[in-house]
Amino acid sequence: MKRTRRVLSSLLLIALMISLCLIAGVYIVKVVRDRAEQQRQAEAAVEETVQTEDEVEAEASQVEQQAEASKAEKVYAYRGSSEDGLYTMAAYEKAVEAGAGTIAIPFVVSKDGTLYVADDDYAESLTGYGGYFSGMSDGQIDSLETKSGTKVLKLGDVFDKFGKDVRYVIEMKYTSERNMNALREMLEKYGNEESVSISCQYFRGLRSLESSLPDVQKIFICQDEAAFGESRNLNYIDTIAVSRDFMDEEVCRDVHEHGKKFSVWTLNTEEDIKRALEIGADSFFTDEAAIAVGVEAGAAE
Repeated sequence: MKRTRRVLSSLLLIALMISLCLIAGVYIVKVVRDRAEQQRQAEAAVEETVQTEDEVEAEASQVEQQAEASKAEKVYAYRGSSEDGLYTMAAYEKAVEAGAGTIAIPFVVSKDGTLYVADDDYAESLTGYGGYFSGMSDGQIDSLETKSGTKVLKLGDVFDKFGKDVRYVIEMKYTSERNMNALREMLEKYGNEESVSISCQYFRGLRSLESSLPDVQKIFICQDEAAFGESRNLNYIDTIAVSRDFMDEEVCRDVHEHGKKFSVWTLNTEEDIKRALEIGADSFFTDEAAIAVGVEAGAAE
């Protein structure tokens, strides 16, 4: 009897152990499956997040491309806009809002070496003050107001405002070594040479910048036929810009045959702008950005 009880006890113990092992096995399998499912869900969530981020980036890129495509690339907004004070931030903002892809900005250099937006070193035409920007400190210039009642813009202010959202034609009115060095330093500081072209009416100025800024596009502002004839054969000039009175289909063709781009200044009527586009001008300067953008858009349709 006792032997039988021991056998039964042993069998019950074995059965209990087997049951426990089975329960443990089931639990382990469940844990493994749960972890596998959690891992799968986590990977799926990561993949979905990556896809979402990719979609967002793709959408942002598409929006940027559409915005870029909507800009009037041939329009060089000179002085910003005639409706606002010349060379003011409001004028440039209005030109960019209208769709101009490029803004043209002349500069002068203060006694401290800072580039200010103005087309004449003599401050009277812009501010009413009878002094020279080149002889004034930054503090003196900053204390002046333009005739529109705004501060005199620094070139850096414009770069900070628009960044690389637009292109710039920087007009070098004065070609002293001091001015050219100040311009070089400014472009190096902002690192935006790829979005900048330099225009000048003097061969010397463009030639001097060729060694230090070889990749920056250079625009020659042509004042007469003699200069035009010479400019066609100068390899450091990329674009020849002629006056409205010199705008002609044959002149444009001649420039293109010499491997250069053709531009015209300054066109402010629909008639003149349409004529420039018809003869094949690659760009044109204007004070009427909104009108010019509309005409270019109409010509492209």
